Amino acid sequence: LPIGLQQLIEIARVLFSGARIVILDEPTSALSPPEVERLFTTLRRLREQGTAIVFISHFIEDILLVSDTVTVFRNGRKVAETASAATSKGALIEAMIGRGGEALEHSYTDDLMLPQPSDSKVILRVDQLSLSRSLQDVSFEARAGEVLGIYGFMGCGQQELSRILFGKLKPDGGTLAVEGVPKTFASTAAARRAGVALVPESRRDMLFHQEPVYKNISISILDRISSLLLKPAQERDIAKRQVEQLQIRPPVVGLDLGMLSGGNQQKVALAKWLTYPPKLLVLCEPTRGMDVGAKNDVINIVRDLRTRGLAIIVLSTEPETVLSLADRILVLKRGALVREFKNEPVSKDRLLEAA
Repeated sequence: LPIGLQQLIEIARVLFSGARIVILDEPTSALSPPEVERLFTTLRRLREQGTAIVFISHFIEDILLVSDTVTVFRNGRKVAETASAATSKGALIEAMIGRGGEALEHSYTDDLMLPQPSDSKVILRVDQLSLSRSLQDVSFEARAGEVLGIYGFMGCGQQELSRILFGKLKPDGGTLAVEGVPKTFASTAAARRAGVALVPESRRDMLFHQEPVYKNISISILDRISSLLLKPAQERDIAKRQVEQLQIRPPVVGLDLGMLSGGNQQKVALAKWLTYPPKLLVLCEPTRGMDVGAKNDVINIVRDLRTRGLAIIVLSTEPETVLSLADRILVLKRGALVREFKNEPVSKDRLLEAA
């Protein structure tokens, strides 16, 4: 099943277990607003029945909607504790990240003004893409030096679209062109050779948690640095440069990937492709399950890649993620593109309304 449905099943197993104390860790990370509201209705009913609930989340609005009291941790220390009714999103963000997260805070609290559409080179052109019941005549362009956001609720067709772009699925109809050259990706290797890279919604799909960081980073360029035998020293040197550039913590390339936090694992997923710079980078849920500080780091990394001229597509069910990253936003609803936001003010409420 898709990650969102897997998460709903995990939550249901816990909620209906009969436990008197229920601990939920990031329960809404893969859910879109309708599923979140159903979950919250269930939580409120359990609370009224006397169940104690610990709700751990990086989604500030979710915390404020469902919690009676809020405790904030930063770097392993409790830095704030208050009643939900006595605090705000801005105050919690400042407590979580300190100063310097203004761009992220705006995406949570304010309307954002999208820039003028780019007239740079078209890297990807998608025309009338269709897939069974998942996608219906989807057409768009992604340009160099631009972040294109694609927003929608869980099940809107985002994941199927990302898999088609990377050669994991074959569409029923429509065409793709990379830099004006028509492409039919028979495999992910063919997509990679064409300059397309994908960071999927689940890091488990592309990373080796029992292997060291440097192997996860160098895996995409082994054919470049060795025709026969592996060269661990060279792999480590390449990884160290990426670890330093992306500020991966702890900065130990020999450490097993599974020892890193989710945010730092996501940075490793990005580093894997940055050693083999693509023309088009497709990011699915790039900030899912991260603390606010790690989200801010990923936002800065993506913006830096944009300035280097990469075309970037960000697909997310989190409106804050799309608002904080995208220069232009498409809304995908039940497999069809229903709205484009460009060169205009946009807010979370407007995205939710369109979806």
